[in-house]
Amino acid sequence: MRFLTPLLFFALALTAQAQFQVSLTLPRSDFLALEAIPATVTITNRSGAEVVLGGPGRTSWLSFEMTDRTGVPLSPIDVSGADLAQIPPGGTIQRKIIVSDAYAPTEIGNYGLIARVADVPSGQYYTSSRARFNITDSKAMWEQTYGVPEGYRGAGTARRYAVILFDDGKGTSLYVRLIDEKSKLRLQTFRIGPVIMAHDPQITLDRGNHLQILFLAQPHIYTHCIVAPDGSLKKRSYYREENGDRPHLTVSAEGDAMITGGQFFDPSAPPPMPAGNTGRNVSDKPPGLE
Repeated sequence: MRFLTPLLFFALALTAQAQFQVSLTLPRSDFLALEAIPATVTITNRSGAEVVLGGPGRTSWLSFEMTDRTGVPLSPIDVSGADLAQIPPGGTIQRKIIVSDAYAPTEIGNYGLIARVADVPSGQYYTSSRARFNITDSKAMWEQTYGVPEGYRGAGTARRYAVILFDDGKGTSLYVRLIDEKSKLRLQTFRIGPVIMAHDPQITLDRGNHLQILFLAQPHIYTHCIVAPDGSLKKRSYYREENGDRPHLTVSAEGDAMITGGQFFDPSAPPPMPAGNTGRNVSDKPPGLE
């Protein structure tokens, strides 16, 4: 009989842990410092009854814990509880959260991340397995200092654009980083798209100090990105190489940047139909473009 009580407690603990099944996934394991880190949390209701999480005025039910390579917890990350989620018995929901919006690790190294789902009425927490990722960095392939024009936040300050080539283990992409020239503080880092280095990216500033980049994203398909002085992505467009005529990024004597050559290409537009053809050639809309 003396073994009955511990076994009973163990069985109850297993039952309690089975109320929610929580999993956490990251799109990849390597990120640049200050890059956005999106996490997908999947929650399955194993309680046998409908569960309501959150709602207006309710406390947070989803949070994250990030740890450094030694396992020391960093800043806690709570998600607003105003988002109402109803999960039927056996049902599953997903939430996609940019965890770096709340805490962005800047030190190079290995990190861990777990998701916690709170059952507020019972006070119990259900956690995911730990997802591990690396924060790394790469030397800029191109840099240019500029002044922030009037009309933008930080007007009158000196900043620096840096264009970075980074292989995250799944492919090579181009990134843009903004740096405060005086403090050398990295203000933000973001991915602008996959790149094929068969041709070097063409990079320049226009007369409004917008960063303009033209690069080969897929065979014969080029991406043209314009980044505003405040670091926002102002425009993204595509051009196709036609019969050996490649697009080029040129700058006029007045400082205006423009694309010459190639053909403008809209990957979301239906391809033109040849006469008598009612089908659609899927290859006319390449997958994988940003």
